[in-house]
Amino acid sequence: MTLDLTIAIPVRNDTGHLIQLLASLAALDLARQVIVADDGSDEPVAAAALARASGFPAERLAVLRLDRGRGAGAARNLALRAVRTRHLLFLDADDRPTRELRSLCAALAQAGEFDFCIFQHHDSRLAKDRLFGQPCHDQAFWAAAGLARGALAPVSDAAAAQLAQTANYPWNKIYRTEFLHAQGITCTEISVHNDVELHWMSFLKAGRILASDHIGVVHFVDEAGQRLTNRFGPERLQVFQAFEAVAQEIRRAPERGLGLPFYAFTLGLIGWIRDRMQPGLHPRLAASAAGFLEHNRTAAQRAELRRLQPEAYERILHLIAAHAPANLPGLLEAPAAERRRA
Repeated sequence: MTLDLTIAIPVRNDTGHLIQLLASLAALDLARQVIVADDGSDEPVAAAALARASGFPAERLAVLRLDRGRGAGAARNLALRAVRTRHLLFLDADDRPTRELRSLCAALAQAGEFDFCIFQHHDSRLAKDRLFGQPCHDQAFWAAAGLARGALAPVSDAAAAQLAQTANYPWNKIYRTEFLHAQGITCTEISVHNDVELHWMSFLKAGRILASDHIGVVHFVDEAGQRLTNRFGPERLQVFQAFEAVAQEIRRAPERGLGLPFYAFTLGLIGWIRDRMQPGLHPRLAASAAGFLEHNRTAAQRAELRRLQPEAYERILHLIAAHAPANLPGLLEAPAAERRRA
């Protein structure tokens, strides 16, 4: 039995990497279909030319196109609407599948019903230290979940609360397509951070989650490149659109233990953006962070978050104090129970 799988690839002006990825997929014979979603490339991507250059079978390759560049989220959503197979994996053009991914697909074909399976990956930035595998912060969450070792295992709610805090990549999960469709789970159609909503909504709404320690994808990062991931202008402020969508779902449904993990994740990501963002944008970032934290968390919940993540919380308070001090009092207010004890 083989996994009925589509691989969806957003791309914009990156045909060279795309051809290399398709050649890798052809060699591994992983997917019944590949859908390339062209995000308004200057020169439209052509399916026939891709098939000839990569050796990927033309009859299993489809190319869809957005008439202008709208970001990887819109491109992924375009591909998602066209998927007809039972399962789906998103890859980027600069990802490379491993032989372990093929083994994982074979195991998943025998695993029964699941909403998604999260697997491990290798980050190319580790190569300079002659390491192979996930960055240490992601591996720590896998270890805390008790899943750092083990070929394929079900994920409990407690383990999901750990794994959900890993970097919100779209290409380390194999989804059941109908799960995404039925739950209305998509990417946020913003320039960057479009995968935050996909990642967290999946954990919030899934019934059965599986996890595998197989390193299924090698993710290449060009730290000096010109990709959207290397840009830190005002587009980074769009992350709060994705944050709000997830926060609304957390308020609407039982948290399943994911409320505090999500807000801990947002603190870390806001701090990461702050360290890289143009300093002139810090006032806007501070105001957005203050409004998000005050609107979505009660005083008691903020106090708990501050207790659990003191360093990250203090960094955000420092940012707000420096650039949006009018917002600070509400974030410093102690819960009523604490005031009564004082």
